[in-house]
Amino acid sequence: MSYRLKFDIQGYWHPGTGRGQGSHLDATTYRNAQGLPSLPGRTVKGLVRDAVNRWESFGGYPLGDSGKPGITDQLFGPYGAEGTHTWPGLLRFSDAMLPKDDVALLSLAENQALRDGLYRSHFSTAIEHESGTADEKSLRGIELVIPLALYAEVDLATNAAYGELEKQWPDLLRQALPLVRAVGAHRSRGLGRAVVTLLEKEAP
Repeated sequence: MSYRLKFDIQGYWHPGTGRGQGSHLDATTYRNAQGLPSLPGRTVKGLVRDAVNRWESFGGYPLGDSGKPGITDQLFGPYGAEGTHTWPGLLRFSDAMLPKDDVALLSLAENQALRDGLYRSHFSTAIEHESGTADEKSLRGIELVIPLALYAEVDLATNAAYGELEKQWPDLLRQALPLVRAVGAHRSRGLGRAVVTLLEKEAP
């Protein structure tokens, strides 16, 4: 059985790049090689790992063999702190992308206007408390992506150090995924609200 993650992003969101666009925008969004919004596989892994780690910390999973690493480290591998032993985790994640048919359509050269329509420029400014007017030089612009759904493939690593969870991992992930509430930058400000689910892929 094959699986994929669905990121149902329900509001504007900002996959950050750390770069701006001259004097127009202070922060632009990450785009893949086709100029389309996506979440890199390392970001997908980080979001899911954090959710599983929190669920495990809350006592959501039954205690396993005390002689083995915890569920989080078995599925994702441990964080590589300097001087510590690391090993490959069981799960691998692709970039989260739009459905293939949408990518094929939007990637056509003549559909630049459709690609541009996936993005919005949002501006904000600080207001001086005493005067009630905009604070000079406080205007900030950020590029946002419209609400949409992205999909990431989930595969098993052939070199995983611990394979005992090979049949259990879908249920383990499903328990923790509700803890992923948002994606992208500025999540604490209400951007990127999302629902993440694990789906079984239909056989071709």
